[in-house]
Amino acid sequence: MSFNKENFYQEGNSEEFFFSRTNPLANAANAEILKIEDCGACTLELVAQLENVEGVATLTLEDPTDAYDFKYIKLQITDGKGNFVTVVGTGINPALDVDVTSLLGSDWTAIIVMETGEGDLLSCNCKVTYSFSYDGGTLKLNTIEANAPVLALYEVDGTVAITTLALGSFPDGTNIPFQVELHNTGFTVLTVASSTPVADVLSSTLPQFAGVIYPGQKYTLSAVADGTLGAGAQTGDIDFISDGGNITLTVTWTLV
Repeated sequence: MSFNKENFYQEGNSEEFFFSRTNPLANAANAEILKIEDCGACTLELVAQLENVEGVATLTLEDPTDAYDFKYIKLQITDGKGNFVTVVGTGINPALDVDVTSLLGSDWTAIIVMETGEGDLLSCNCKVTYSFSYDGGTLKLNTIEANAPVLALYEVDGTVAITTLALGSFPDGTNIPFQVELHNTGFTVLTVASSTPVADVLSSTLPQFAGVIYPGQKYTLSAVADGTLGAGAQTGDIDFISDGGNITLTVTWTLV
Protein backbone atom coordinates (compact mmCIF):
# COMPACT_ATOMS: atom_id res chain seq x y z
CA MET A 1 0.00 0.00 0.00
CA SER A 2 1.32 3.40 -0.86
CA PHE A 3 1.41 6.16 1.70
CA ASN A 4 -1.94 7.88 2.14
CA LYS A 5 -1.76 11.49 0.98
CA GLU A 6 -3.82 12.68 3.94
CA ASN A 7 -2.32 13.09 7.41
CA PHE A 8 -3.58 9.75 8.68
CA TYR A 9 -1.55 6.88 10.05
CA GLN A 10 -3.30 3.93 8.41
CA GLU A 11 -2.40 0.28 8.08
CA GLY A 12 0.40 -0.12 5.61
CA ASN A 13 1.74 3.38 6.14
CA SER A 14 5.19 3.71 7.63
CA GLU A 15 5.27 5.60 10.93
CA GLU A 16 8.44 7.28 9.74
CA PHE A 17 6.60 8.80 6.76
CA PHE A 18 3.62 9.67 8.93
CA PHE A 19 5.60 11.55 11.56
CA SER A 20 7.74 13.19 8.89
CA ARG A 21 4.61 14.50 7.15
CA THR A 22 2.97 15.77 10.32
CA ASN A 23 6.20 17.08 11.84
CA PRO A 24 9.01 18.11 9.47
CA LEU A 25 11.49 17.78 12.35
CA ALA A 26 10.56 14.18 13.06
CA ASN A 27 12.55 11.19 11.90
CA ALA A 28 12.47 7.41 12.21
CA ALA A 29 14.06 7.44 15.68
CA ASN A 30 11.49 9.95 16.95
CA ALA A 31 8.69 7.79 15.60
CA GLU A 32 10.09 4.79 17.44
CA ILE A 33 10.42 6.72 20.68
CA LEU A 34 6.84 8.03 20.39
CA LYS A 35 5.60 4.47 19.99
CA ILE A 36 7.52 3.43 23.09
CA GLU A 37 6.14 6.26 25.20
CA ASP A 38 2.58 5.47 24.12
CA CYS A 39 2.69 1.74 24.90
CA GLY A 40 0.86 0.29 27.88
CA ALA A 41 -0.80 3.52 29.03
CA CYS A 42 -4.22 1.95 29.33
CA THR A 43 -3.77 -1.48 30.89
CA LEU A 44 -6.46 -2.53 33.34
CA GLU A 45 -5.20 -4.31 36.42
CA LEU A 46 -7.35 -7.26 37.44
CA VAL A 47 -6.96 -9.78 40.21
CA ALA A 48 -9.87 -12.19 40.25
CA GLN A 49 -11.05 -15.60 41.43
CA LEU A 50 -12.92 -17.86 39.01
CA GLU A 51 -14.55 -20.83 40.71
CA ASN A 52 -16.92 -23.52 39.51
CA VAL A 53 -19.24 -24.86 42.20
CA GLU A 54 -22.11 -27.24 41.34
CA GLY A 55 -22.37 -26.12 37.74
CA VAL A 56 -22.08 -22.38 38.35
CA ALA A 57 -18.87 -20.51 37.53
CA THR A 58 -18.42 -17.34 39.62
CA LEU A 59 -16.01 -14.55 38.77
CA THR A 60 -15.13 -12.46 41.83
CA LEU A 61 -12.87 -9.43 41.62
CA GLU A 62 -10.29 -8.88 44.33
CA ASP A 63 -7.90 -6.10 45.39
CA PRO A 64 -6.57 -3.84 43.99
CA THR A 65 -9.60 -3.43 41.74
CA ASP A 66 -12.12 -2.25 44.32
CA ALA A 67 -12.17 1.29 42.90
CA TYR A 68 -13.12 0.18 39.38
CA ASP A 69 -16.61 1.17 38.32
CA PHE A 70 -17.23 -0.97 35.27
CA LYS A 71 -19.30 0.29 32.41
CA TYR A 72 -19.20 -3.23 31.12
CA ILE A 73 -17.68 -6.53 32.21
CA LYS A 74 -18.36 -9.85 30.49
CA LEU A 75 -17.39 -13.40 31.39
CA GLN A 76 -17.60 -15.94 28.59
CA ILE A 77 -16.56 -19.58 28.94
CA THR A 78 -16.19 -21.87 25.93
CA ASP A 79 -15.53 -25.62 25.83
CA GLY A 80 -13.84 -25.72 22.41
CA LYS A 81 -16.65 -27.87 21.03
CA GLY A 82 -18.93 -25.08 19.85
CA ASN A 83 -20.63 -24.43 23.19
CA PHE A 84 -20.28 -21.23 25.21
CA VAL A 85 -21.99 -19.43 28.08
CA THR A 86 -21.91 -15.72 28.84
CA VAL A 87 -22.82 -13.31 31.61
CA VAL A 88 -22.54 -9.50 31.58
CA GLY A 89 -22.41 -7.06 34.49
CA THR A 90 -21.75 -3.44 35.43
CA GLY A 91 -20.89 -1.45 38.53
CA ILE A 92 -18.19 -1.61 41.19
CA ASN A 93 -16.57 -5.05 41.26
CA PRO A 94 -19.62 -7.07 40.29
CA ALA A 95 -19.52 -10.82 41.00
CA LEU A 96 -20.58 -12.62 37.81
CA ASP A 97 -22.31 -16.03 37.91
CA VAL A 98 -22.75 -18.16 34.79
CA ASP A 99 -24.35 -21.60 34.40
CA VAL A 100 -21.76 -23.96 32.87
CA THR A 101 -23.79 -27.19 32.95
CA SER A 102 -24.22 -27.06 29.15
CA LEU A 103 -20.46 -27.16 28.55
CA LEU A 104 -18.70 -30.39 27.66
CA GLY A 105 -15.54 -31.75 29.27
CA SER A 106 -13.48 -29.52 31.55
CA ASP A 107 -10.78 -28.10 29.26
CA TRP A 108 -12.34 -24.67 28.82
CA THR A 109 -11.32 -21.14 27.95
CA ALA A 110 -12.45 -18.21 30.10
CA ILE A 111 -12.63 -14.84 28.34
CA ILE A 112 -13.06 -11.66 30.37
CA VAL A 113 -13.86 -8.35 28.66
CA MET A 114 -13.71 -5.19 30.80
CA GLU A 115 -14.44 -1.53 30.15
CA THR A 116 -14.10 1.06 32.89
CA GLY A 117 -15.97 4.28 33.45
CA GLU A 118 -14.53 7.75 33.92
CA GLY A 119 -13.15 8.75 37.30
CA ASP A 120 -11.69 5.35 38.15
CA LEU A 121 -8.12 4.53 39.06
CA LEU A 122 -7.28 5.01 35.39
CA SER A 123 -6.85 8.33 33.63
CA CYS A 124 -8.70 7.26 30.48
CA ASN A 125 -11.44 4.98 29.22
CA CYS A 126 -10.06 1.54 28.49
CA LYS A 127 -11.44 -1.71 27.17
CA VAL A 128 -9.34 -4.86 27.36
CA THR A 129 -9.84 -8.59 26.91
CA TYR A 130 -8.16 -11.37 28.88
CA SER A 131 -8.24 -15.03 27.87
CA PHE A 132 -7.23 -17.93 30.14
CA SER A 133 -7.23 -21.71 30.02
CA TYR A 134 -9.67 -23.03 32.61
CA ASP A 135 -10.12 -26.60 33.82
CA GLY A 136 -13.55 -26.05 35.29
CA GLY A 137 -12.22 -25.91 38.84
CA THR A 138 -10.81 -22.90 40.70
CA LEU A 139 -8.53 -20.39 39.05
CA LYS A 140 -7.00 -17.21 40.40
CA LEU A 141 -6.32 -14.69 37.65
CA ASN A 142 -3.65 -12.08 38.20
CA THR A 143 -3.37 -10.04 35.04
CA ILE A 144 -1.04 -7.58 36.75
CA GLU A 145 1.50 -10.38 36.56
CA ALA A 146 0.13 -12.04 33.41
CA ASN A 147 0.42 -8.84 31.39
CA ALA A 148 3.62 -7.58 32.97
CA PRO A 149 6.88 -7.36 31.07
CA VAL A 150 9.31 -10.16 31.87
CA LEU A 151 13.09 -9.90 31.59
CA ALA A 152 14.81 -13.14 30.61
CA LEU A 153 18.46 -13.68 29.73
CA TYR A 154 19.56 -15.94 26.88
CA GLU A 155 22.74 -17.04 25.21
CA VAL A 156 23.43 -15.16 21.98
CA ASP A 157 21.84 -17.88 19.84
CA GLY A 158 18.54 -17.06 21.55
CA THR A 159 17.61 -20.65 22.37
CA VAL A 160 18.95 -21.24 25.89
CA ALA A 161 17.69 -19.27 28.90
CA ILE A 162 20.48 -18.63 31.40
CA THR A 163 21.38 -17.13 34.75
CA THR A 164 25.01 -18.24 34.43
CA LEU A 165 27.32 -17.90 31.45
CA ALA A 166 30.58 -19.86 31.05
CA LEU A 167 32.87 -18.01 28.66
CA GLY A 168 35.58 -20.68 28.40
CA SER A 169 39.39 -20.49 28.61
CA PHE A 170 41.53 -17.57 27.45
CA PRO A 171 45.22 -16.60 27.54
CA ASP A 172 45.99 -14.32 30.47
CA GLY A 173 46.62 -10.68 29.55
CA THR A 174 43.74 -9.59 27.30
CA ASN A 175 40.23 -8.51 28.29
CA ILE A 176 37.39 -10.73 27.06
CA PRO A 177 34.37 -9.26 25.22
CA PHE A 178 31.14 -11.24 25.40
CA GLN A 179 27.42 -10.79 24.77
CA VAL A 180 24.12 -11.86 26.27
CA GLU A 181 20.59 -11.48 24.89
CA LEU A 182 17.90 -9.65 26.85
CA HIS A 183 14.43 -10.98 25.99
CA ASN A 184 11.03 -9.58 26.93
CA THR A 185 8.92 -12.72 27.34
CA GLY A 186 5.97 -10.76 28.81
CA PHE A 187 3.09 -8.87 27.23
CA THR A 188 3.89 -5.19 27.80
CA VAL A 189 6.88 -2.96 27.09
CA LEU A 190 9.93 -3.76 29.22
CA THR A 191 12.33 -1.11 30.46
CA VAL A 192 15.71 -2.30 31.71
CA ALA A 193 16.78 0.49 34.04
CA SER A 194 20.38 -0.59 34.50
CA SER A 195 22.97 -3.29 33.96
CA THR A 196 25.71 -3.04 36.57
CA PRO A 197 28.97 -4.99 36.21
CA VAL A 198 30.20 -6.51 39.48
CA ALA A 199 33.60 -7.86 40.52
CA ASP A 200 35.67 -8.85 37.50
CA VAL A 201 33.13 -8.02 34.82
CA LEU A 202 34.48 -4.63 33.77
CA SER A 203 31.62 -3.15 31.74
CA SER A 204 28.16 -3.79 30.29
CA THR A 205 26.38 -1.60 27.75
CA LEU A 206 22.60 -1.43 27.47
CA PRO A 207 21.01 -1.35 24.01
CA GLN A 208 19.46 1.71 22.37
CA PHE A 209 16.43 3.50 23.83
CA ALA A 210 17.73 2.99 27.38
CA GLY A 211 16.89 -0.69 27.45
CA VAL A 212 13.32 -0.54 26.14
CA ILE A 213 12.26 -3.91 24.72
CA TYR A 214 8.87 -4.68 23.14
CA PRO A 215 6.98 -7.90 23.96
CA GLY A 216 8.54 -10.83 22.15
CA GLN A 217 11.59 -8.82 21.15
CA LYS A 218 15.20 -9.01 22.27
CA TYR A 219 18.34 -6.89 22.40
CA THR A 220 21.95 -7.92 22.63
CA LEU A 221 23.98 -6.55 25.52
CA SER A 222 27.75 -6.27 25.13
CA ALA A 223 30.06 -6.68 28.11
CA VAL A 224 33.74 -7.16 28.92
CA ALA A 225 35.34 -9.53 31.42
CA ASP A 226 38.75 -8.88 32.98
CA GLY A 227 41.36 -11.04 31.30
CA THR A 228 44.36 -9.72 33.18
CA LEU A 229 43.91 -11.41 36.56
CA GLY A 230 46.43 -14.19 36.31
CA ALA A 231 45.97 -17.88 35.65
CA GLY A 232 43.00 -19.63 37.23
CA ALA A 233 39.20 -19.64 37.46
CA GLN A 234 37.57 -16.19 37.44
CA THR A 235 34.05 -14.96 38.10
CA GLY A 236 31.93 -11.82 37.97
CA ASP A 237 28.31 -10.69 37.76
CA ILE A 238 26.01 -8.34 35.91
CA ASP A 239 23.06 -7.07 37.95
CA PHE A 240 20.01 -6.18 35.83
CA ILE A 241 17.26 -3.98 37.26
CA SER A 242 14.03 -3.72 35.28
CA ASP A 243 10.26 -3.38 35.60
CA GLY A 244 10.12 -7.00 34.43
CA GLY A 245 12.15 -8.34 37.33
CA ASN A 246 15.70 -8.06 38.64
CA ILE A 247 18.20 -10.71 37.54
CA THR A 248 21.86 -11.36 38.29
CA LEU A 249 23.91 -13.03 35.56
CA THR A 250 26.93 -14.88 36.92
CA VAL A 251 29.81 -15.06 34.45
CA THR A 252 32.74 -17.49 34.75
CA TRP A 253 35.94 -17.89 32.73
CA THR A 254 39.41 -19.42 33.07
CA LEU A 255 42.72 -17.73 32.34
CA VAL A 256 45.66 -19.91 31.30
